Order: sequence, then C-alpha cells, then structure tokens
Amino acid sequence: MRGHREPAVIVNESTSNTESFWQLVRFDRARSFCFPAAGALGFGIPAAVGIQLAEPGRPVIGVIGDGSANYGITGLWSAAHYRVPVTFMILRNDEYGVLKWFAGGLKATGLPGLDLPGIDYCAIAKGYGVRAVRIATRDELAAALSHSIASDSPSLIEVPIRAVG
Repeated sequence: MRGHREPAVIVNESTSNTESFWQLVRFDRARSFCFPAAGALGFGIPAAVGIQLAEPGRPVIGVIGDGSANYGITGLWSAAHYRVPVTFMILRNDEYGVLKWFAGGLKATGLPGLDLPGIDYCAIAKGYGVRAVRIATRDELAAALSHSIASDSPSLIEVPIRAVG
C-alpha cells in the first residue's frame, strides 16, 4: 500500500464530457492535468500509464470515456505487467459520444457503429490482470477511488453515466 501522497494528476480522455468536467474539477498545481488538445482518441490509457511512471510520487487517475477506451485498451496489459499503480476510471455511456457529436455537426444521421452496448470493461480489465470494480453510487465511487489510490497496483473503476446528447 502506498502512503500519503501529493495531489493527483488527472488524464482526461472523456471528450464528450469535457464541459461538465471543467464545471466540476479545479486545479491549483502545475502538471496536474493532461488532455489531448487535438482530440486524439486512444490517448488516455497509455498516457495515464506513462505519466504514472514519470510521476511515481503522485496518484494518476485516467478519466476515460468508454468509446475512447476502445482505442487503447491494451494499455491495461502494460499497467498490469509492470505493476503501475494507476487508476483508470471508465465513464460508460455505451456510445462514441464525441463521434455522435461530430456526426450531428455534419448532419450525418444513422451512422452504424457509434453505439457500444454490453461491453464489460471490468471483465476486460481482469483479463489483462487489472483489478476492476463497477460502481453505482457516489459513495461507492469515493470508496473505490480511495482504495485504488492507496494500492500499489493498477485498477479500473467502471462508472455508468448518461449520454450527453
């Protein structure tokens, strides 16, 4: 178990939820937030692993949309194999929310493959050797985050959310 540590680094790749994220999260320390400025899907999981390796004295929490997670899910293997104590929080709305948003801006309708029902991110994480839990309440989320941050191994927390659009 890790002891008391410095403030967390947040890696945000939940692009369809960015506006809500900024309304709720404040940073008062440099190098505490990483975000793919150009919207490169697949950045979040490997970035969280790399940042945790570079910042071993700080907890790193990757806030990853379920659509984005699918682009870099194999990064869970690296986290497990090298025992990188990073926390992956998968925000699950069962869709590629940002791609639906882009499609709406282009007035493209009925596009296939933008819904992601039934993917079990906890089972995938466990298959890669990462401890995982699905939560249903804010209290469960707080407990899962506390447990994960105190741990010396990676973990994934699956958080159900509503679709933005």
